Amino acid sequence: MNLKTALAIVAAAVVAAGLSNGPTAKAEPVAMNEQAHQKVSSDGWRLNINITGETVNSVPNLAAAANSREGFVTATATATASGGANPITDSLFILGYQLGCQSDVSAGLNLGGTGGLGIGGSFTPGAAPSIGPSAGIGGFVQTIVQPGVIVDLPMTNMALSPSGNASLSIDNLHIKADACGGDVTVRSYAYLRISTEASHTSFAIYGDPIKI
Repeated sequence: MNLKTALAIVAAAVVAAGLSNGPTAKAEPVAMNEQAHQKVSSDGWRLNINITGETVNSVPNLAAAANSREGFVTATATATASGGANPITDSLFILGYQLGCQSDVSAGLNLGGTGGLGIGGSFTPGAAPSIGPSAGIGGFVQTIVQPGVIVDLPMTNMALSPSGNASLSIDNLHIKADACGGDVTVRSYAYLRISTEASHTSFAIYGDPIKI
């Protein structure tokens, strides 16, 4: 065996060893507690919202970046309104996540997806989050937030139906925080707002916080 052949064999062995380090560890999805809340508006509407079937799957960062965190979230939120004295003239029901980063981050947020038509949102520190049509079958949320700041990430929304019902569901959506030097903690929320000629009522429920 000549020197050139020997070096080629050694190089091939090194490459093979690098490719056979075993699969990357994968966390199991964590089932979160169900949440529910009831409220009666000033003009008699009985309002109910809940979050069920929520799981959070924190996974190793795909880019192996020390300052990025990512996971996948699944949840269903429902809302009902009944019994009010005045007709509902406007309503909004939102399912989303709040995200907090511990340290060493800067500003900006974008929400998008890999195909199809859905509802998306955007956030810039100092401005209110916006929601509107966006691409997204396999959606994702990517954010950079300032130290100690908590931001709302609305992921889907709808108005109540004429019968006073609404149901929102997200399944295995990607949530990601970049440029965070410390822990990243998320918690789900469901928000309901209704308006009548006599009153405006808003309230929300929140899931348990969990690190990703």
